[in-house]
Amino acid sequence: MSLTENGINIKIGVVHLNVTQLDRAQFFFEEGLGFKEIKKNESEVILGNLDKQPLIALHKVNNPTPRKRTTGLYHIAILLPSREDLARLIYHMVNNQINIEGTADHGVSESFYLTGPEETGIELYCDRPMEDWPIDDEGQLDMGTDPLDIDDLMYALQGKNKQWNGLPSGTRIGHIHLRAAELEKTSDFYSLIGLEVTQDYGESALFFAGGEYHHHIALNTWQSAGAEPLPEDTAGLRFFEILVENPEILKEIKGTLETQDINFEGNDQGISVTDPNGIHILIRKE
Repeated sequence: MSLTENGINIKIGVVHLNVTQLDRAQFFFEEGLGFKEIKKNESEVILGNLDKQPLIALHKVNNPTPRKRTTGLYHIAILLPSREDLARLIYHMVNNQINIEGTADHGVSESFYLTGPEETGIELYCDRPMEDWPIDDEGQLDMGTDPLDIDDLMYALQGKNKQWNGLPSGTRIGHIHLRAAELEKTSDFYSLIGLEVTQDYGESALFFAGGEYHHHIALNTWQSAGAEPLPEDTAGLRFFEILVENPEILKEIKGTLETQDINFEGNDQGISVTDPNGIHILIRKE
């Protein structure tokens, strides 16, 4: 069977970001959102949750975010373990005057949106139980964008400790949303490596998952149709990691990429490959 017939279970691993002001970016993620430093040198900082699980790596580069739109990152989506955890983080952000730009009830999740250093899009969210996810008349996932009942979310803290000590154990990168130049070849690529489309928004956005999840990777062309990739040594998405369960899956993916004449590099870390939008990915064992 092919990977697309079997499907694969994945998670999003570390998201690697290029920044021109390393200390400033680190300060934002630590003080604003509660990340913890795991490792640091003059050119790189690795940040994670309270368990020191790596989530984001910041790399110092020379060139700021380009003025013209490129492919790359739309937003990083940080998944909190519970509604209470999300409410506690939002309470912390409001008290520290961190600007929240938007909110949404997606049916599958409750989300807050903001912009971090160097125009880094960030989503903070918690999932609803899978049995409550909206399904349409054809049995397909039906994510939407409805107003979020913020009061109801914050009520999760009623009578509970509101102190924020940092990103709790279990916090992870739930998904990553990308800016794409086009979607047809992009869809073929992510399907080839074993992901399945969970929802599409006409000709402008696609959502993919590996395993039973609403989406691990989203792509849209809202502001990037026909755009070129982000130049090297420039602020923005450097690459992101897709984590698979075992080495056998890596072997299958390698075989599929070879069959389709898609260039990649295989090494001890995993498989380094570039999608049709010039976005770099490291596929490795969890």
